[in-house]
Amino acid sequence: MKKRKAKSTSENKYDTFSITMELERPLLYNDENNADDNKKKEDKSKAIKKRMITLLVVLILFVIGFFIWLSNGYSLQENDMKYLRSNSKVEVTVDGSYTYFTPKNASATKGFIFYPGERVDSSSYAKLCNEVASYGYKVVAVDMPFNYANFGKNKATQVIEDNPEITKWVIGGDSLGGTVACEYAVNNKNVEGIVLISSYPRYNISELGFKVLSLWGSKDNVVDYKELINSKEQLPQDTKYVEIEGANHSQFANYGMYSGDQEALISSDEQMDITVRNIVNFLYNIQ
Repeated sequence: MKKRKAKSTSENKYDTFSITMELERPLLYNDENNADDNKKKEDKSKAIKKRMITLLVVLILFVIGFFIWLSNGYSLQENDMKYLRSNSKVEVTVDGSYTYFTPKNASATKGFIFYPGERVDSSSYAKLCNEVASYGYKVVAVDMPFNYANFGKNKATQVIEDNPEITKWVIGGDSLGGTVACEYAVNNKNVEGIVLISSYPRYNISELGFKVLSLWGSKDNVVDYKELINSKEQLPQDTKYVEIEGANHSQFANYGMYSGDQEALISSDEQMDITVRNIVNFLYNIQ
């Protein structure tokens, strides 16, 4: 009988090693693939984080720039600083962010709270406030955080609470200040009238019982005339409208020329006189 030749030990080892390698090969490939996938995920995560950080930095810089832009706006011109000082008719005092113009020739029972326009310091309206006060009305110019009325829309409340001797209040403002003043009136119902200068309401106030005076200039190149005209449907029927012929946006205050505005056809003094006269008449008729 022919004997079968046994395989050598080395051949068995070789065969076993080969089989083991073949069995482990898919596992090695899987490990390599997993490593590649993990690296890709890690790289993707780092890229997303980097984009998020970049966006956050850009957002922070934008916000900082926005507040700097608001703060560095318009303020009272040097030659009009006299209106921030007391004179024979009006005493001027500053209490924090409020500038009071109190008449010396009368015990005021009516008051006028004024909100400034966007990027405009309240001191820019010193002449307007001083001259209105000289007719016997307490006038308060409200300084807004970062020169933006939306950030201080309820500041009138402090004025009203601190001056109980005033029995009738009117609130108003220029441009954005007028819009925010109107919003305050709607939300608080503690004023009798609203003065809108180059401004209009955000909401319909036609049936809320307010007396309203609306003034603007025919050469105002800042106000949105379309919105101004459309706002008439949102104002009371007895609203008094005054278009000052030849007046622009800038000369309702004393800060110089507002960006984008055009030259007025009348002097600053004439525009201011017409504005003051209409506000005084409006206050006189508040009952």
